[in-house]
Amino acid sequence: MNAPSRSDGFLDRARLIPDQFAPIPVCWPILDDHELSTRHLELEDWVLWVTDRYVLDHRMIPECWEEHSALVEELSALHTAWVTAFAADARGDDPLRWHSDFAACRQRLADWVARTGCRPGTHRE
Repeated sequence: MNAPSRSDGFLDRARLIPDQFAPIPVCWPILDDHELSTRHLELEDWVLWVTDRYVLDHRMIPECWEEHSALVEELSALHTAWVTAFAADARGDDPLRWHSDFAACRQRLADWVARTGCRPGTHRE
């Protein structure tokens, strides 16, 4: 068993979400300020958790991922799929399917990050 990490609190908070709130895809451009803030915090928590859990480095998810709309969209879609795959009513093979999608997503993330030219401590528009 792994030692607790700095992102373990994410799972504790995730358990508090009632089942009535089914995950729906986020359309970032249409969110009002309150929704944007709420969804952003949810995604930020999950990205921290998934980065720790799967030992993803800056070539996959740079420190400045929030500044790149393509990375926000990709990570948001991956987050929604994760919530769905690990929901109480998920099918037994949904987590496996999520991991297959995650593999394809990691390649897209790496491609996006390579295009940004961002490095640790250095953000490029």
